[in-house]
Amino acid sequence: MAQPRASKQRPIPPHWTETLPTWAWLLLFAAWTLLLYGRVLQAPFVYDDLQQVVRDNNLSTWHTVFSRFVAAPVAFTSELRTARGGSFYRPIYWLSLALDRQLWGLHSEGFHLTSLGLDLSNGTLLFLLLRRLRFTAIAAAAVALLWLGLPINSEAVAWISARAYLLCFFFVQFTLLASLRFTENRRPIYLGAAFFAALAALLSHESGVLILPFAALMLFLYSDDGILAFKRRSSILLFAAYLTAIALFFTIRISLGVHGAVGTPAPLAFALALWKYIGWTLLPVHMSVERSTSAPPNVLSPVAGLAWVGLAALIALIILLRRRNTGTAFGLAWLVVAFAPFCGLVFLYQGMAERFAYIASIGASIAIVSAITSARPPVRNIVLAIAALWAVWSIVRLEMRLVDWNSPETLFRSSLEATPESPTLYFNLGFTLREENQLAEAASAYQSAIHLNPGYQRAYSSLGETYARMGQLEKAQGAYQQALVLDPHDAGTTLNLAVLLNQAGKHEDAERTFRHAIALDPNDSAAYTDLGVLLYQQGHPDEAAKMFQNAIDRRSTDPTPYFNLAILYQQSGHPDLALALYRKVLELHPDDPDTLANIQRLQNQR
Repeated sequence: MAQPRASKQRPIPPHWTETLPTWAWLLLFAAWTLLLYGRVLQAPFVYDDLQQVVRDNNLSTWHTVFSRFVAAPVAFTSELRTARGGSFYRPIYWLSLALDRQLWGLHSEGFHLTSLGLDLSNGTLLFLLLRRLRFTAIAAAAVALLWLGLPINSEAVAWISARAYLLCFFFVQFTLLASLRFTENRRPIYLGAAFFAALAALLSHESGVLILPFAALMLFLYSDDGILAFKRRSSILLFAAYLTAIALFFTIRISLGVHGAVGTPAPLAFALALWKYIGWTLLPVHMSVERSTSAPPNVLSPVAGLAWVGLAALIALIILLRRRNTGTAFGLAWLVVAFAPFCGLVFLYQGMAERFAYIASIGASIAIVSAITSARPPVRNIVLAIAALWAVWSIVRLEMRLVDWNSPETLFRSSLEATPESPTLYFNLGFTLREENQLAEAASAYQSAIHLNPGYQRAYSSLGETYARMGQLEKAQGAYQQALVLDPHDAGTTLNLAVLLNQAGKHEDAERTFRHAIALDPNDSAAYTDLGVLLYQQGHPDEAAKMFQNAIDRRSTDPTPYFNLAILYQQSGHPDLALALYRKVLELHPDDPDTLANIQRLQNQR
């Protein structure tokens, strides 16, 4: 008996965004990144950039780069005295700076271009990673675009010295992508790629250890058999590769003598610190390059207790959403996991810092986009409208912050609105103002730093330099002496005090202080030169000549002691010796007018 035939259902064609090639998305992300961050290409070197890039001669040759940054640890900056001798090991970060130094010299535009390229690469890899996790193309692109535009990420992208976070996340994502490929086809090349990428992430920044929880999250939330997925042979091999990379990293650290900063963790403040980070990620009304004063105390206060309750509720929400809305659960879990190392479980010499949010903030973007795509009308429309307004506000806030980065003074003043109790910011503001010859304002900034931190030795020393330039010699002497009370072995401040005493006509005290500066740092050629000038003024030319020769022996590229010694020989009737030294001065400082004039006098006397 004939049966009625059902009409054949036509397959639903994929949305046009699903068929776009990867290069089209890359162009979109590139245009978006340039639109958002184009202005930062003109930003100067600021803050730690001056010490780590501009003044760091170790970056000038590959030999010194490898001997200084690959074969040895790097001490934390002297500004952070609470680190108590801590050091770190991030050779890939330093190699990237050295490569920029070779390519661009000391032009900040090239360094910023590299950072923008890394940020763009991270956005593109994020898109590819989410696509591998079965996100739709439009959802994956929305996450990447939203994350690229988060204001808090400006602290990592616009600050050259924060590049380690960009590099670390690049290799973390490369590790995750290689791991997913290995679970699909079991080819050893992908296992090897995952291992080396994980090691590269760790050699860029210690945050590379996050590869373990990130991989576990992906395996648990996006596998069909849940926790049983960890028993697969491919999963076991991958986690063995991660652990081997981590073990090798710590073996290298130990063999080179790297040791972290010493301090007390703050586990009781964990939840409160976490919510602070989430608040800065979502609503960065004010941002700061120096967040150390924002770290909550390690006490279980009522506010900290509420934070713990909120964290428990957030974890419960993640568990509840695991099956109902995997994307939102994944995003929230990523957020918590990525922030965890920075919330007081281990001691961090910086306390807190907004650049720590660079990797974690992806979780917020994933959670927001997943919540929108999973909602049903009309709730979806409402949520989408709120998210759109928030995204627009974020872009406006990002652009406002990038304006700050184009001026060190504006950057520090703006940051002080977020962290007004930061002595470090006042110190750096004082330095910037002093370089701009705004001496009275610089002195005020240094005084504010000292008021917040009475033991701030560098602030006293810098205040003394500022007073000296203002001609207030008594105040300068007092500031220098207070700096030396705090650190009697500071050779630089001792030398500055000696110069000041000489200017004030206190020659005996100046000579004694010069000799003390030399005792503290026997290789400081400037101390020998200045002491030689003082001895010459006191009528001791032979002793002065010895000091100038000592200065030359310690720094043969400084023309000043050659010139001074030439003067002595010229006045003592040794024109040939003087002429040879003057010619050396011209090699180091061509067309120096005083040297040319003295050579002319010697030639006329012949």
